[in-house]
Amino acid sequence: MTPKPDTRSHEKDPLAVQIGSAARKARLLLGLTQEDLAERVGVATEVYGKYERGDLRPSTPTLVKLSKVLGTSVDILIGLAAGEVATASETTEAVRVPTLSPDFRRLRRTLRTMDKLQLATFTRMAAVLVTHKRRRQGSRRKAHAATT
Repeated sequence: MTPKPDTRSHEKDPLAVQIGSAARKARLLLGLTQEDLAERVGVATEVYGKYERGDLRPSTPTLVKLSKVLGTSVDILIGLAAGEVATASETTEAVRVPTLSPDFRRLRRTLRTMDKLQLATFTRMAAVLVTHKRRRQGSRRKAHAATT
């Protein structure tokens, strides 16, 4: 007996593509990375990437969270209503979360994965770096003042 050929369609779900496209547009307007948005929505970054590519359709609760974080309606995300997404200053989620640089947001995500010992070690190391920087700046100011 010969195996049956795979007759399933490999075309993307049009609704998933619509949601992904609208989410990407809104995310970029807010100046967020996929990692940032995934963290705020509560999904893995890889999963969020699949949403944007149209490879995966978010569940209804996730779609609602996504619309809140992006400051737009579900109707706009699913293509039932024409409209613009909110800017960062117009969305309640974006207002609640301070605007941080991408490097700082990445650092914050990394810190959340650390255990207590790793976090304590990192904190001590950061304190040493800050102290060292302040001492160097103080030495430079004294040297500059002596030359003027």
